[in-house]
Amino acid sequence: MKFLLVAALVACPTLAVFALAPSAPAALQEGGKGRGEKHEEHGPLEERMHAMEDAVRALRRSLRDPAKSADSLASLGKLQTDLIAAKSETPRMAAKVPDAERAKFVADYRREMIHMLELSIAVEKAVLDGKQESALAAFEELRGLEDPAHARFTEEEH
Repeated sequence: MKFLLVAALVACPTLAVFALAPSAPAALQEGGKGRGEKHEEHGPLEERMHAMEDAVRALRRSLRDPAKSADSLASLGKLQTDLIAAKSETPRMAAKVPDAERAKFVADYRREMIHMLELSIAVEKAVLDGKQESALAAFEELRGLEDPAHARFTEEEH
């Protein structure tokens, strides 16, 4: 059985990234932000969002140096894993949206997460192709979605 897993991971490097990447950094799994602070009253979606923020920070550093493409691909794998999980969640704010508008709100949230996933894939393809300028451009577009999405789908103070 172990041989089959190793063979599958060698045959499909993308699968290896997803299979071996933890769903969230250890500090998050223990309830911390990764900076020694605790997330109080946060559910699985919020934890995923914090893990995505950590992956984006790591990407911001690694994408600047083409020699760090392996680091970029690892961060992209983590980001994509969390995006896939997060898009199936329902934002806490949905409970405060009127019943008649809630289904549209949740669908819009899911579309936004899919858009972010598509952009992360564009970054990944550019990294794999050695196109640093394209990777940086797609990454900046991805980063540009964060604040508008938070304004629309969370109750954070801005």
